[in-house]
Amino acid sequence: MPNEILNEQTSKLVSVNSAANSTSSVPDAVIKAMKEHYASGFRFGTTFVNLLSNASGVEVDESMQERLKRIMFRRTDGIYFLFDVVTDATTRKDIIGFSDTYLHEYGCFELSELYKHFEVKVNPTCIRNADDFEDFYNCIGKSDVRCVQAPGIGNRIARYSNDAVWSAFAEVAEKIISVIKDEYYGSCNEDDLHTQFRAFSKDLLSKIIKQYAADELIRVKINDSVCYQTFDALGLPKNFSEDLSEILERICDIGLTPTQETLHTALSLKLGVNFRVEYNLPDWETYRRLIAAFYKSGPHREWKSNIFGEVTR
Repeated sequence: MPNEILNEQTSKLVSVNSAANSTSSVPDAVIKAMKEHYASGFRFGTTFVNLLSNASGVEVDESMQERLKRIMFRRTDGIYFLFDVVTDATTRKDIIGFSDTYLHEYGCFELSELYKHFEVKVNPTCIRNADDFEDFYNCIGKSDVRCVQAPGIGNRIARYSNDAVWSAFAEVAEKIISVIKDEYYGSCNEDDLHTQFRAFSKDLLSKIIKQYAADELIRVKINDSVCYQTFDALGLPKNFSEDLSEILERICDIGLTPTQETLHTALSLKLGVNFRVEYNLPDWETYRRLIAAFYKSGPHREWKSNIFGEVTR
């Protein structure tokens, strides 16, 4: 993590744990009893409160209960845990530190990826899954960060409150394109891409590329590995756009419908190869994206029901 970002966040990170560390308002006997008898969770009901009072020798009245809640994490099922039982103060600072770094660099990050990074450092009795971790992050995190579901995708994202998910994704897509072009010479497998963008899962990276980099990158399979390539890296003939336009014109001249299959056959015959196999195009959707990207002539065409037909604007 860059030192300048850590230094910038130091004062904020200290405040994250202030509630957990400021136990002076709660007697040590209560904290000790809570750790010894309720490490697996505590409910603020009459029976639990009375048992805690007996175990600690301190009356846990309503005021004391409110002070306890301020130094505890409440899970969605209503069970409370002391922050230090969930994880230590250093790890809590690291969680916020990593999230701040991701937010600084990308404007957002995927919560499941942050959970994977810290899964072995949190108590599995308290944090059972990524949903619990998100709740814990909300509890120790900052008020200007929101956890939301990316519209139309489903992946859970943390972002600044005043930023939109999709605008952040557009910026991430630009970074992805730049990395693949500059560092991987136009072709990068999904494992290496994930290593470069740890804030996002392979699944979300593929969705970002599909939504925001469709005109720059294409998903292919090489030796059973998923790769993202620039169009230049595919090795298409230099005059491919011209060939494509000429083929489409001929198809229409002889009265055929430019379906994806018809166009594929014509392209394969023109180039002397099985077009999809030669260029490692894993599915028809990828093929259609490539055709749309390389068609530069008129009239305007769009894919509809697997037909690359003329569209009147």
